[in-house]
Amino acid sequence: MVRCMHHKPSPQGRRAGLRGKHPTHAPRAHTRSALHRKYMDKFTEQKIKDAANIVDVIGDFMTLKKKGVNYQCLCPFHDDKHLGSFVVHPARNCYVCFSCDAKGGPIDFLMNYKHLSYPDALRYLATKYGIPIQEDYDREKFKNIKPAKPRDMTEIPDNLPKRTWPTEWIGYYANTERDNFVHWIERQPWDDCQRMRLRLALQDYHVGHTYFDTVNQDTGERQHHEWTMWWMLDENNILHNCHMMKYLPDGHRDKTTEYNQTWLHARMRYAKGSNHFDEHTEAASYCLFGQHLLNRWPDAAINIVESEKTAVIMAAAYGNHAAQIWMACAGMQNLSRERLKPLMDAGRRIVLFPDRDGIKRWCKKANELQYQNISINTQAVKDWWIPDDGEKADIADVVLRMIIRKT
Repeated sequence: MVRCMHHKPSPQGRRAGLRGKHPTHAPRAHTRSALHRKYMDKFTEQKIKDAANIVDVIGDFMTLKKKGVNYQCLCPFHDDKHLGSFVVHPARNCYVCFSCDAKGGPIDFLMNYKHLSYPDALRYLATKYGIPIQEDYDREKFKNIKPAKPRDMTEIPDNLPKRTWPTEWIGYYANTERDNFVHWIERQPWDDCQRMRLRLALQDYHVGHTYFDTVNQDTGERQHHEWTMWWMLDENNILHNCHMMKYLPDGHRDKTTEYNQTWLHARMRYAKGSNHFDEHTEAASYCLFGQHLLNRWPDAAINIVESEKTAVIMAAAYGNHAAQIWMACAGMQNLSRERLKPLMDAGRRIVLFPDRDGIKRWCKKANELQYQNISINTQAVKDWWIPDDGEKADIADVVLRMIIRKT
């Protein structure tokens, strides 16, 4: 039997970091060239940063000596005569000199020591760690795609191979300057800590944006669409799919127009060449939204909600990935043993957060999973709920209302 419980997530989650000024002898490390802004996608950039190890990078140029859990060497940024002032912190992936105030991470070191530009430092690290960089793309692939037509699915066989997609696409659509959901969520009255976590959540979950036109088959009228993109990337960095949704400026789903939500594979039925998706020879692939965060925080509990939007909001409100990772299943039908297998195989603690009108159905579904380390949390949609939240409210609706009204 699944146990129902009340659990209030911890509002902690600030990043640890070193305080102080940057070295006066070197420019700010993260100055980007126009070439980098145009071609280096954010997903590849983050992958390079995650791979870069400060001990490896500095060790390529300096002789490091281990001192406790840290390393030391003569500072390369001033006329250093004695060990002890320049310290390399593997746990924080950074260095600091207590004499000349030089500090930073792997990229900062390369820019300051090798006098590389930011893009060149990224390319150096990509070569060092064997990470391919694609510096050209066609943004037109999602534009001018016609709407889906009814299909006869009766002749499609079962057990077709699952289709996955190039992960570099995530970076191609990372510009959210015109995204309604991002604009709305950034306008909410977050405190400083929550606002910092929101920025991290939008990056960690790779929230994206795209736009394209469709043609109404009956009237021939061309319609313009703006979509928020929720990428479904698994723990092995395999891109399974993307849930694409339209939002109004007030943050609610735009249900007034046709095609207010769709999936990447559905759109790619009308693409040409190698990007074409053929439902007769291959099947759509799915995973949990946020599943790619599993390996980065191996001891965290997994909080599962239905909506991707809710997962991002809760990560901002109660973000501490080391303790809990918010994921979304994009529909109760996706709470299956197949979809949750990576979590169950790892013995992860799973907490389900159903919408207010779906508590009984989610409890029944959880019991069917027959997994001992799973529970249901209904405190927000029961104890914290008020009628203004609506009968279909989820935990994000309740928490945001509490933040906005301070009640």
